[in-house]
Amino acid sequence: MNKNSSLYIHIPFCISKCAYCDFFSKSQENNKTGDSFFIPDNYVSSLCNEIIFRIKQNQVSELKTIYIGGGTPSLLSKKQFERIFDTIKSAVKLATECEITVEVNPDDVTKDLLESLAECGVNRISCGIQTMNEAALKKACRRADASTNKTALELLSENWHGDVSVDLISGLPGDDEKTLLASLNEVCEINPSHISLYSLTIEDETAFGKQLNSGALKYDFDKADSLWLCGRDYLEAHGYKWYEVSNFCREGKECLHNLAYWTHADYLGCGSGATGTVYNKNGEGLRWTNTTNINEYIDFWESPSLIDDKTLQKVQNLEKIDFETSEFEFFMMGLRKIRGFYTSEYEKVFGKSLPEKFTTLFTSWEQKGLCKKCLSENGSRDVQYCMSREGMLFLNRFLEELC
Repeated sequence: MNKNSSLYIHIPFCISKCAYCDFFSKSQENNKTGDSFFIPDNYVSSLCNEIIFRIKQNQVSELKTIYIGGGTPSLLSKKQFERIFDTIKSAVKLATECEITVEVNPDDVTKDLLESLAECGVNRISCGIQTMNEAALKKACRRADASTNKTALELLSENWHGDVSVDLISGLPGDDEKTLLASLNEVCEINPSHISLYSLTIEDETAFGKQLNSGALKYDFDKADSLWLCGRDYLEAHGYKWYEVSNFCREGKECLHNLAYWTHADYLGCGSGATGTVYNKNGEGLRWTNTTNINEYIDFWESPSLIDDKTLQKVQNLEKIDFETSEFEFFMMGLRKIRGFYTSEYEKVFGKSLPEKFTTLFTSWEQKGLCKKCLSENGSRDVQYCMSREGMLFLNRFLEELC
């Protein structure tokens, strides 16, 4: 594998579950001391052991990005953050411009937290605001209200000197065009370098999914789509570049960690429920997904001396990514980017020319104005393939036809 890699760390703990969330997390209602919630130290110890193991196992010599997500990583204590970063830095070299991101909940944003993260070398914060609409926040079961969101944005603006990314969701129940634009306006006032604007997806196992299936929630999906388009146009009009299906940024401020996923690069996944993928020279790969049984995860990784490839199978699901699957994922992730991909990028991964099935389908969509291709601006014969502005809205349909 490439000796350079990215590292994703999963902190699967939340104080409460949001109504739309289908990410793996565990409530911390039982882990409380006074007014504070805590993450078990033995989880952090096991996590650190896995980080060391994965880096050695995959012979990684340098990390180009680190992303700590969840769950709610901002529930980690200062000492726990320090231990995690000390472990990483002792196990592997960090690239000179290594992007280091930590997700934070608005409720947890304080001057002390920001200072602690900066001391650990964190240079990018992703804050889950979601909306500034009080009614929508309540329906989504967010623990931060609009006032808390506003305070978090102010603290980030005044006390954080790295990059700031803000997550927003359009189409939440109780949201409309007026409230969405008001949320975007308030967020843009602090001039974050990056904004993720997601259109609400309702999964069956979430609270919203159960409400929808029972008839307790009435939801207009067409209206939700229109709201997202309204939000996209607002962000572009305010100087944010649309560079991926749901992501916008100031010039040069793309999320490098997510780009690793979208460009078919290796990434290590550590923590209960985390996924990692590494590729070989012919484009095939291996993907592991760690157990979501947190106690099982802790018990296993607390004793790293007993770990080998055989015992590891007790706490991970290992999937071989064959050529066809890897190739489809390349198209799926590559076309999520507004720039799409170049033939040279495909050839570098798979060592051959683009398949006829892809080029034939692409040409038929190009004739409809939904795809476009052009020669590289550097004068080479490299060809760029991407969805058109309208075609990006039908990417899933294109991928279904490609299957």
